Amino acid sequence: MRQVGIFGKRKSGKSALMYALTKHKIKVTFRAMEIGSVTKVMLVDTVGVDVEDDSTAEQSAQSVEVSLMLITDDSFELELGWISKLKKNGSEVIVVISQADKFPDGGKALAAAVKEVSGLQTICVSAQTGEGVEELDEEINRLLGSRD
Repeated sequence: MRQVGIFGKRKSGKSALMYALTKHKIKVTFRAMEIGSVTKVMLVDTVGVDVEDDSTAEQSAQSVEVSLMLITDDSFELELGWISKLKKNGSEVIVVISQADKFPDGGKALAAAVKEVSGLQTICVSAQTGEGVEELDEEINRLLGSRD
């Protein structure tokens, strides 16, 4: 089964994003879902990457094909380290500016800062308003399709 991991610090909106992507309120951490046109995808909602014992996130990092790295503030050094780790493990990484509705500019300045440092494109997403969820869904499907 294809796996998409959701990574980020605690309280970065990982579970909310999973709910927005699946349009279901689920209570389990690991479950097969349908995302857009891709079926039989397992979304892996990990513990925060800022948790001291991050062995669960480490295990997930080794098995996912596509990783969503959620960033919510301008202190994203830890996330950059995880992006390197995920890429080293062979995962495609999508950087997500999470909770974009909380930024006056919708997260655009933070997205530009992350892109400047990492070289990676970012998608601004709000699970609350639904902004960017469809674009993220399309990018996940594109990356999974490119791995076939």
